Amino acid sequence: MRSRTLILLYHYLAGATDTCTGLLLLFAPAMTLHLMGVSALPHPLWYVSYIGVFVLCVGASYFAVLRGPFARSTRANCWRTQWMITALIRSGIAIFLIAQVATGTIEIAWITVAMTDGLYALIQWIGLQKNWIALAE
Repeated sequence: MRSRTLILLYHYLAGATDTCTGLLLLFAPAMTLHLMGVSALPHPLWYVSYIGVFVLCVGASYFAVLRGPFARSTRANCWRTQWMITALIRSGIAIFLIAQVATGTIEIAWITVAMTDGLYALIQWIGLQKNWIALAE
């Protein structure tokens, strides 16, 4: 597979996973946490929906940066910025969740979120360092 195809595949996969998860957290928070293996539901449950809005917006940013109203000449810079910001967010979430699981504050089921966000962050940090976005233009 060509580099461009792999980079775009990753980009849309990352966006789709967060967009779908965000929608599920927003509209069906208890069911979503159950599917994730989380048994202790936070109270109030609407807070999970609030977090769902954040997750949805992170996911939507992957689509907006490539399909939004950006001029062609600035699209690569917008894409790099989006990867940098979402990698920072994902890194923070992964570190926070790993610490919370390690101290027993939250259930081990949350480790899947930490690992997913950590992996996506790592891919994006490496991609930014190696300028993969230039290969995908």
